[in-house]
Amino acid sequence: MTTRLVSAAAVGAVVVLTAAGCNFISPQATTKQYDASDGTSVNVGAIQVRNAIALTASEGDGGTASLSMVVLNTSDEAAEVSFEYPTTDGKKTQTVDVDGSSQVSLGTEPGQDQFLMESLDSDPGALVTIFVQYGTETGKSFVVPVLTGALGEYATLLPSPTPSGEATPSSTPLPEATQQAPSSSPTP
Repeated sequence: MTTRLVSAAAVGAVVVLTAAGCNFISPQATTKQYDASDGTSVNVGAIQVRNAIALTASEGDGGTASLSMVVLNTSDEAAEVSFEYPTTDGKKTQTVDVDGSSQVSLGTEPGQDQFLMESLDSDPGALVTIFVQYGTETGKSFVVPVLTGALGEYATLLPSPTPSGEATPSSTPLPEATQQAPSSSPTP
């Protein structure tokens, strides 16, 4: 009886370890960084560009697109961030100023300042390569989808002319982490 009990325990331990061992060599999908939306993201030093997507109303090369995105500056120093993109006349560079420890949202809500890319050399449905750089940091290229307002959630974010022709965004301070003081009474 003792031999059977020891054998059964050994077989059970082997089965449990074998089944659980698969998790030790399998990659965890939750630890992989990915863009959960249509837009793409890139980090350049302390600058983070999030959910960038080019929205256009035109159906061919040479149209104007609004680069909808959020630009975050995690450093304490202000930064002038350059965005270089292809146009029908070559490459063009525009900049966005972002205060230290703040963010700038461009074209993410109706009526908001937009980052307009005129004469964009890309068709709707294609991908456009944009180069991002600031200060002395080494820049990075990232690929952004070009979409139209065919999807309802993007219809209100299409390019609209601004009086000056250039976006004049203002920075919003990044939220600071807060600590809650422990309560003297238990929570239900």
